[in-house]
Formats: sequence, C-alpha cells, structure tokens
Amino acid sequence: MIAYLLRRALQAAVVLLAITAVAFGLFYAAPSDPALIACGPKCDTGQVEAVRHSMGLDQPLTGQFTDYLRGLVAGRTIADVDGSPIDCSAPCLGYSYALHQPVLDAIGDRFPVTLSLAGGALAVIVVLGIGAGFVAALRRGTATDRLLSGFTLVGASVQIYFLGYALQYLLVYKTDVLSVPGYTPFADDPAAWAAGLALPWLVLGFVNAAVFARLSRSQMLETMHEGYVRTARGKGLGALRAHAKYTARGAAAPLVQLLGLEAGALFGGAFITETVFGLGGVGKLAVDSVVQNDLPTVVGTVLLAAFFVVLFVALADLVVAWLDPRVRLA
Repeated sequence: MIAYLLRRALQAAVVLLAITAVAFGLFYAAPSDPALIACGPKCDTGQVEAVRHSMGLDQPLTGQFTDYLRGLVAGRTIADVDGSPIDCSAPCLGYSYALHQPVLDAIGDRFPVTLSLAGGALAVIVVLGIGAGFVAALRRGTATDRLLSGFTLVGASVQIYFLGYALQYLLVYKTDVLSVPGYTPFADDPAAWAAGLALPWLVLGFVNAAVFARLSRSQMLETMHEGYVRTARGKGLGALRAHAKYTARGAAAPLVQLLGLEAGALFGGAFITETVFGLGGVGKLAVDSVVQNDLPTVVGTVLLAAFFVVLFVALADLVVAWLDPRVRLA
C-alpha cells in the first residue's frame, strides 16, 4: 500500500506540474501584452512597465515559469503599480491588480463560501443520488424503482440555472418555505448559515445526484449476480445484510472515483450555482476575473480547481485501493 501511495502521489505531482505549465503558457505567454491586460486600461506606460518587471515578463519564458514555480513553493516579492513592494507568501499565485491584493488572499476571502456550498451539495449527492440508486436496485421492477428512475431522468435533464431560479421563486418568494439564499459565516450564526445555503445545496445536489443514482443502481444490479454474493445468500444470509455487507462494497469503486472527481470540481468552484444565487465564492471570482481580464486571478483559480480535482481523485483512488487490493497491483 505504501508503494501504491507513493506512486499515486508522484503521478498527482506530475499532473499538477503539467497543468501549471499549460495554464501559465495560455494566460501569460499567449497574450500580446499580459502586463497591460493585468494592469488594466487606466495604467500609464510607467505603471505597465513596473507590472511587466514585477511579473517577470522582461525575462525569457523559461525564466518566467521558473520564477512562478519558485513563488508557489517559497513565495516572492511583487511590485504594485506604483512600484511599492508587496510580499506574496507561498503559495504565491500572483497579484491581482484589479483587486489590489494577492490572488491567494482573494481566493481565501471567498473560499469559505465555496467550502460550505460544496460540502452541503456533496451530502445531498450521497444521500439522494447513491441512496436512491441503492434503493432502486433493491426494489427493481417495482413502482419505487420506476419513481426513482423518473427522478434521475429529471435531474439529468434539468439545468442548474433554470432549476435554481424556478425553485427560488416557488420556495422563497412565493411560499416562504426557504430563506433567501446567501452566505453567513458558520461561526457567526450556524442557523443562518444553513438556512441561507439550503436552496443552493438542494439545487446543486439534486442536479448532480442523478448521475450517481443511475450509476449506483447499475453497479448494484451487476454486483448482485456475482458469485460471492449468491454464495452468501445461499448460506442463509438475509438479503439486506448480504447487500449491505457484500454488494454495496463491490459496487462502491466506480462511485468513489466519480465522487472524488465531483468533489474536486465542486471545491474548485461551482460558478453557475454561485452566480445564480449571488454567492461570492471562488467560482464567482473566476467568472469575474475572466470578465475583467484579471490574468493572475484567472490562473490562480484554474490552478486551485486543478489542485482539488487532482487531490480528490487521488484520495478516491486510495479508497478504491483499500476496498479492492487488486487495484494496487495494476
């Protein structure tokens, strides 16, 4: 298991390095003048030159990338448009001249919103998606199965922005069943925190739960016919215990891998959901940075999303290796 863990960690590091190189090349090397874009249209020639020097754009491309990587590991000093030095501690993702703060600070200010949204949505996905799939498999061919299959069809077809606005009108403004979506820090008021995020959790979780419901149902049905499950049933083990002890574990591997990928994407920023409900999370920050041509923030949010996807996929692989030792030998 240790060898598999080290091999998987090395693969993750290589993937992150490759993504960093691609993102840096697309957003720093490709534009005709990244310094002018990053500084903004109100900067004069001297300020643009200061930003160009601060971003290392007056160096060869390899030197620029090396400095960027060094900043990620050890931090670096960046100059503001007026030439004053700014300490950018590791991991330094650059400095946003549009927001007038280091990119890491901008992300840190908004990450609690994304963390809260992603955590609640994942809980809804597990309960509604995986739970519904398991129940549908156990009740195959019944009215319950057909009802849950209809649920997955609706969830797979509907779009977040349509469902979000529709449910917000019905459940918030029309009937007052739920509170107006918004973010309150958990430490300030846990009840207000949960109330403000209840509808975004429900919408984001419902739309993504459909895929998990269909996958968990098919995996359960496939695993039910495995020899070890039939042997357990033949020895007198009850259906519920047999499926809970053997079938669920056998069907878990693809679900865990998909859940890891979904978790990484959500923690990187659910920009559609955050935009629909006016939540100032990392996803909304990414959208705003694209609109404002804020290149350092664009790169920073891309790398953050990539980091979480790689991290959670690697963790999912480790869980799968624990569930199925044969994976370690692959």
